[in-house]
Amino acid sequence: MSQHSRIREILSTLKDVDAEKILRNIGDRIRVYPTPRYLEVHKEYVSELDQKESLCGAFAAAYILRGMGYRFHRGEVVDQDYVAYIARVNVDPRDLERLRKLKLEVARLPREQAEEIVRRNRDIWYRFDDLPTTLKPHELGASPEGVIHAIHEISMLGLRTIPVKTVSRAGDEFLTEEKMMNLLDIIRRSEEYDAQFILNLNTRHLLDSEKIPRLSEKLLLGEKFQEIFRESVGHYIGCGGLIEVDDKCFLILRETYRKYGVHLQPAEHVRKALLRGDGREGGVIIVVPASLEEKIRGILLDRGFRLEIWDNGSPFIPFTSQRTS
Repeated sequence: MSQHSRIREILSTLKDVDAEKILRNIGDRIRVYPTPRYLEVHKEYVSELDQKESLCGAFAAAYILRGMGYRFHRGEVVDQDYVAYIARVNVDPRDLERLRKLKLEVARLPREQAEEIVRRNRDIWYRFDDLPTTLKPHELGASPEGVIHAIHEISMLGLRTIPVKTVSRAGDEFLTEEKMMNLLDIIRRSEEYDAQFILNLNTRHLLDSEKIPRLSEKLLLGEKFQEIFRESVGHYIGCGGLIEVDDKCFLILRETYRKYGVHLQPAEHVRKALLRGDGREGGVIIVVPASLEEKIRGILLDRGFRLEIWDNGSPFIPFTSQRTS
């Protein structure tokens, strides 16, 4: 496959990007560095639709796992619901109660009416109701421990995870500009390392790809536009590699909501998002084959990264102690 064909394939996965226009205007200046099995992972990303309420971490892990060949586990399809069940994602008990009532209603209705109710309430239509619950908004969602546990469990330790902490609760910033350059180099060489990336960040530092028309195209072409940023939300997003134009670097983000889609963000915006600034800790989960874990962990340590799990506010509640509060 020619370099232009490869670039065209990657560009065609981005939201609102005319690949031919980009190649025609800056084809000799653009370089793409996708993560391994990019198109296979993208196909699984598209099929997952939108994330359900509080399931962003499970969503990101699910399509990556399937794209890497881990499609079933213990007789279950590896979708966001199943990953959430294994990861012990914290959900709102009121949503579970509402879902319980809806399921009773659906059981008495004709098929078409039942399907319409399911469609309208997809955001809370969890496949499993054995999930830890909390009424505290800051505790909702997946802990890094939970996402890591699910990846290890579902891959039967064929995959390993390396947690890279980017900021402490006290505000210590571990992801300096220099460290970000090192992280970009790791992502740039992701095919060599067979690595996938899940970012745990705050969205308020990210450009809004829904409200800025053709955001990725504008970034690639260097066009001026009014910057509109997202609201402040703790979030997990998969990273599919990076694209460089001259000296500018943009990360490929696979958003968990279709309205944002797969789009580009300037690397510095992503660095600030990983530093969060909301009093919670952030980080990057690097997913690698077990055979390469030691090598990549050594590379990260040599470059001064903080390799430890962070506290994003969501507790990890094991199967042995489900809590409702």
